Amino acid sequence: MAPLEAARLARRRLLGPIDIQLRLLAAWTGENPMDVYEELAKANPRSKEIYERNTRVLAQEVVGTVFLPYPFYAASAKGSKITDADGHEYIDLTMGFGPLMLGHNPDIAVNAAKEAADKALMLGIPNPYQGELAELLVEASPCAERVMFCNTGTEATMYAIRLARALTGKHEIAMFDGSYHGAHDYVIMQGDLDPNPSEPATRAQGSGVPPATVEQIKFLPYRDPHAFELIEKHADELACVLIEPVQSSNPRLDVGDYLKELREVCTRTGVLLILDEVITGFRLAYGGGQERFGIKADLATYGKIIGGGLPIGAVAGSQELMKPFDMFGSPNAIFAGGTFGGNPMSMLTGAAVLRELKARPEIYDEMKARGDGLAARINDFLREGDYPAQLLHADSMFHLIFSKDPVERGRHGADEQTMRLEHLYYAHLLKRGVIVPGIHLFFISAAHTEADIDRVVEAMKDSFRAVREAGGF
Repeated sequence: MAPLEAARLARRRLLGPIDIQLRLLAAWTGENPMDVYEELAKANPRSKEIYERNTRVLAQEVVGTVFLPYPFYAASAKGSKITDADGHEYIDLTMGFGPLMLGHNPDIAVNAAKEAADKALMLGIPNPYQGELAELLVEASPCAERVMFCNTGTEATMYAIRLARALTGKHEIAMFDGSYHGAHDYVIMQGDLDPNPSEPATRAQGSGVPPATVEQIKFLPYRDPHAFELIEKHADELACVLIEPVQSSNPRLDVGDYLKELREVCTRTGVLLILDEVITGFRLAYGGGQERFGIKADLATYGKIIGGGLPIGAVAGSQELMKPFDMFGSPNAIFAGGTFGGNPMSMLTGAAVLRELKARPEIYDEMKARGDGLAARINDFLREGDYPAQLLHADSMFHLIFSKDPVERGRHGADEQTMRLEHLYYAHLLKRGVIVPGIHLFFISAAHTEADIDRVVEAMKDSFRAVREAGGF
C-alpha cells in the first residue's frame, strides 16, 4: 500500500490507534516521528481519548475530505476563535465552511436561537416564522419572488434541478469543471480534463452513483468560451446550467463578463440558468454573486449564511418558475419538503443575521479590505521567497494552491510529493495556532480583526519557512 493511501485510510478511521496514524503520517511526509505530528498529538491527550472512543462507533466524522494533521476536536468557539477539546485556542479560518459571516456565536444569532427554542424546536406543520426570512431573501436576491426552504445546500441544488426538469421537460444537466454543488447523486461529479480540456468527460466522485445518472450530466470547461458552443449544441437536451458565481475551488473576481455571456447564451437557447449561491450568497455582497456581477439567474440556490449558523437551504426564483412547488395547484408539480424544512430555529436565527447584515453594509467593505490585504501580503512573501504556492481569493474566500502555475480553471491537481508538503505545511500552521480545514478552502468573517489577520499572516509565513527547513519547497 502506498504511504499516501495508508495515511488516508488512517485518517478515515480504518487503522485504529492514533500511534499508527502518527507513524504513517511521519513516514509519508518524511518528518521525524517526534517532530510536528507527534508534538501536536502529545499536547492533546483529550483529543486522543475522543478519537479512540469515536473510532469504535463512527464510520465518518463530519466530512470525509477534512484531513487534519492529527485528530482535532473543536469544543467551543466565539468570534474568530475556536477552542479545542484540550483547551487550546486557535484563530479559525474554517468558519463552519462558510456560514459564519459574523463569526462564531455572535450574540445576535445566539439570542435569536434562544428565543426560537423557547417557542418550539421544530413543528413540522406550517408555522409563522418562515415569512420574514423569505422576505429578506426576496429583497436581496435579484431573481427571487418566491422562496422554498429546505435543510441544506445539497437539498437546495437537488430541488432546483428537479424544478428545472419539471419546467422544461428536459432531463440533462450541465455544470462546470471545478464546481461543487453538494453531495447528491446528480452533482457529486467531476469533469475529467483528459484528453480534451475543452470538452471535459463526466465521472462520479466515489462509488455508488449509477452510470445512468452520470450519463445525464454534461461538464463544461470553466472560463472557456467553448462552453457556450456546447450549450447551444445540446440545448434540446439540457434542462439547466448550474454554476457558482465564484467557484469555491478557484475563488476569483475576474468572472463577471463570462457570467454575463453565459446568461445571454442560456436565454437565447432556452436553457435555465441556476446560480448556486450557497457559498456566495450574502458573502460576495448582500445580494450575493448576482448583485456583485450584475446578472440575474432564472433560479438561485442558497444555504450556509442564511441560516445564521443553523442548517438551512433555499431555492429562489420568479413566481412563475416556482409554481411547480405547489403540489395541488400546478400541472407539473414536483415533490419537495422534509421534516425539518422551515423549522423555527433556522428561520428566526437566519432572519436575525440577515437583518444585521442589511443594517451594517460596511461589513462587506471591511471584509474585502482585510481579505485583499491578507492575500497581497502572503502572495508578496511567496514571490519574494520563490515558494511554489499562491493564494487565490475573492474578498473573504480563499484557496491556497501549492503551485506557481497559473490557475485558470478546475480543481488544481497535485502529485504525491506536493500533497505531502501541503500536509506538513498545515501541521505547522496548526502548531502556530491557526486552523484551516483539509479542503484548503478558507474564510474570514466580520469577527476577524486586523490583529487576527496579522497573526494569520505571520503563522503562514513561519509555516512555509518551517517546511523549507525540513527539506521541502
